Amino acid sequence: MFALPLPTVLRPLAFGTLVSALGNGAWYASWALFLIRIAGLPAAQVGLALTIAGVAGIAGAVPLGRLADRLGAREVMVAISVVRALSMAGFVLADDLVALTVVASLMAATQQGSSAVRTALVAALTAAEERLDALSSLRVLGHAGDAIGAAAGALVIQLDTPAAYAALIGFNAVTYLAYALSAARLPHVDVHVRAPGAAAVRDPHYLALAAICGVLTLCWAMMSTALPIWVADHTEAPRALSGVLVVISSVAIAALQVRATRTASTPQRAARVAVLSATALAASCVLFALASGPAAATAAVVLLAGGVAHVAGELLFVAASWGLSVPLMPDGRAGEYQGVFATGEAAALAVAPLLMTVVVVGWGQAGWLALGALFVVATLPAPAITRGALRARSRAAAPRPVPAPARSG
Repeated sequence: MFALPLPTVLRPLAFGTLVSALGNGAWYASWALFLIRIAGLPAAQVGLALTIAGVAGIAGAVPLGRLADRLGAREVMVAISVVRALSMAGFVLADDLVALTVVASLMAATQQGSSAVRTALVAALTAAEERLDALSSLRVLGHAGDAIGAAAGALVIQLDTPAAYAALIGFNAVTYLAYALSAARLPHVDVHVRAPGAAAVRDPHYLALAAICGVLTLCWAMMSTALPIWVADHTEAPRALSGVLVVISSVAIAALQVRATRTASTPQRAARVAVLSATALAASCVLFALASGPAAATAAVVLLAGGVAHVAGELLFVAASWGLSVPLMPDGRAGEYQGVFATGEAAALAVAPLLMTVVVVGWGQAGWLALGALFVVATLPAPAITRGALRARSRAAAPRPVPAPARSG
């Protein structure tokens, strides 16, 4: 059991995070088979619906973040969780392209909005020195729930009956309702007068950092999309090794995320951590590429080494994203600014399936090397952009000189 530095005020949110992660883990392990085998939808229609849903995820984060700033983060989180519960239940009825597109789009938009609002909620309910540890602890709980839920999803896949999938969907919907009830137990967050200055969408430094972290978000698609195909079709290693790497990653994140996040305790440090993250992810790309060709045992060792490098990169990426996004947002606009950061992630995740299958796997070893180069090139400007953001905020906070009264003639 890991000791999590979580303030007492956030315990309801911790419970909701863990419970909803159980349902999410089960769903994400089985959704593809449900839609194609049970709902009977063609794979092309599923792909189209999820692409449209990805666009909805991009569009939903900032408006929901703004709504949290105006109505209260707790109230918006409760409403989002209820909508997610209803949307999840709607998958039982998603037996054509239109129905699937509607429910998947609602899920994607509220998922990205939930991420932004939750971070704003944590920032409002904790002291500045507690925020990064609290966010890390919630992520640890989420990963633990995902892992347990995935095991339940595997059981449903083994049963492979409409009743089993319907029960899974119902369970996941109930977990979202449990999250809503947990969030409702949190203190109300006062709505402040909107902060002066440019809004998040007109803050060039913040937008640039959101884009950089959006590129690093592609590390998630590496493991979920590119690596299983690569291991199965382009290496001699056992196919199950990609799943083993996911388990290793989950355990490592649960054990090390809090510690890793403390390396990004200031924006300046977080910017350097982002560069280190990109370097580790690039190393993992090189190692994954080198796994194509050697015999099974050698390929497995190289893939395991790449998995370790990937874990380091992911841990540092998450630390950097919080260390940049949270301290650099002004009071009164936390939801909006977090919405911008979530939009960067949503945009990356929307293009990730195509990028991973067509470019990374499709180009072979050159594709992996290109992805590694993208990580490094994208993050190199992070320290300079962060310095610019801090200077801009320092100028905005500086008191303006009071003009001297005009002398009478």
